[in-house]
Amino acid sequence: MFRRRRRTPEELYREGRRLDLLGHELPSVPLFEQAAAAGHGGACNELGKQRIRAGKTIEGLQWLRKAVDAGVPEAALNLAAVHTRRGQLAKAAELRARAEPGLRAAAGAGDLTAAIALRRLYRDRGDTDQADAVVVAAEELAGSSVGSDSWCGLGALLDDAGRPDDAEPWWRRAAEAGHAESMYLLGLLLHDRRDEEGLRWLERAARHDNAYAMGSLAQLALAGGDERTGEKWLRRAARAGFSGAMNNLAVLHRERGELSEAERWYQRAVDAGDPQAEHHLRELREASGV
Repeated sequence: MFRRRRRTPEELYREGRRLDLLGHELPSVPLFEQAAAAGHGGACNELGKQRIRAGKTIEGLQWLRKAVDAGVPEAALNLAAVHTRRGQLAKAAELRARAEPGLRAAAGAGDLTAAIALRRLYRDRGDTDQADAVVVAAEELAGSSVGSDSWCGLGALLDDAGRPDDAEPWWRRAAEAGHAESMYLLGLLLHDRRDEEGLRWLERAARHDNAYAMGSLAQLALAGGDERTGEKWLRRAARAGFSGAMNNLAVLHRERGELSEAERWYQRAVDAGDPQAEHHLRELREASGV
């Protein structure tokens, strides 16, 4: 009898990232927790972001600090954002300066997530020339790549730089190669333009298990008065672990007067880390006298 090989922290992290990018937030959490417990810096960063989104700020900050100590430059930026919101501007500036060399190195090596972060760093500093140079360099690197992840990442960078028309062909290229995240992003872009093709790409993304696409299809159906279809997509997205869909499903039950079901889904959304669900759950219980 063969024993299943134990996954490495890097493998756990990569699988967690894959699930998280598809909106499968809940199943990604234990993967990040296992990898972070083993000292994986990227997993510490992702876990920190998840905890902060869920309102567990103290724990989230602890994980972000571990990620910074592990040399993850994105974690320094995430920590800087928290200090900025608190008005601790000197500490935020120190963390941004600490992040910059690592982001430059990672972006130069073709890491498009780092390129997006670096471009934003320069933009927020008011250095538009440097910000534009990051995009140009990334285009040169990614343009010669043959991977869907790179094409999707370049599209995201171009869109973040205010160039959605240039992002479209890269997302389309990746989507046609079967990349579910690109199908979703392309679908949103086209739908925002009132292009009927956008709905077809959202449906394809949902068929490829993208829970964010399922949630978008649910909202479109509900906005069009098709509650049955909307609920179907919300349930599929919620089963996949998308906390936003759990919260919206609770809202649907509350609007129908189905308060026990609403409470159950709000609680599941809270447990999954939805940032709005705890407030909604408290409101529901107060209104019900619980």
